[in-house]
Amino acid sequence: MVLLHSYLANAFMWTPQVQALETRYRVIVPDLWGHGSSGALPEGTHDLSALTRHVAALIDSLDLETYVVAGQSVGGMMAGELALSSPTRVKGLIMMGTYLGQEPAKPQDYFMRLLDRIDADGTFTPALLDEITALFFQSDVSGATPSLKASFQRQLLSWSMETLRQSILPIGRMIFQRRDLCSRLHELSSTPTLVMCGEHDRVRPTSESVDMAQRIGCRYIEVPGASHTSNLEQPEFVTRAWLGFLAEREARA
Repeated sequence: MVLLHSYLANAFMWTPQVQALETRYRVIVPDLWGHGSSGALPEGTHDLSALTRHVAALIDSLDLETYVVAGQSVGGMMAGELALSSPTRVKGLIMMGTYLGQEPAKPQDYFMRLLDRIDADGTFTPALLDEITALFFQSDVSGATPSLKASFQRQLLSWSMETLRQSILPIGRMIFQRRDLCSRLHELSSTPTLVMCGEHDRVRPTSESVDMAQRIGCRYIEVPGASHTSNLEQPEFVTRAWLGFLAEREARA
């Protein structure tokens, strides 16, 4: 299994799921460029398709003939594109809190302005920390604990100005200026697919996930009491859903 993390996170966000999966699967959890332990975004990387090709090259280097891929947020966008580009190799797909369509105009304007504010400051100011944390963990409804939010904020503050401007911000702009792949989602109809989204996700509204699941013809599961980072806010619920999906996939194989 290949697990692709969300923007502004790292491979450790999948810890609850890795602990449940590693006894049965080989689990590969790469860090996105500039995130976690990965180096800087390579020069000439201009869009999400290029990032997806980098993940595909990693998978090829590990001699994985077939695999199941799961992704959250931008990780879900890349997971979906991997499945579209390698349908005979991707034997299962889990997309969480993500959308393969073009970013709607109003959210795109908001997120691009947010990135510009970070760029202008060269860091995450206290106001920006609070605003972004509220997007990832909606405090009044989600299952996020104070320690989870504090850990997320420490991750944001750990990046230097150079890393922000060289890797983090360019990737953010790629995300919110991505191309529209919704017209191709029907191509995933033969790939076992699960779409999930937090009940209170503000970054990627549940309506987007429902639309994708309908286009694919696959199951949609809403994660109760969760917002954008549902696998950490409701880890037991998400892990049970994954294990059920994987068991059904294996039974049909």
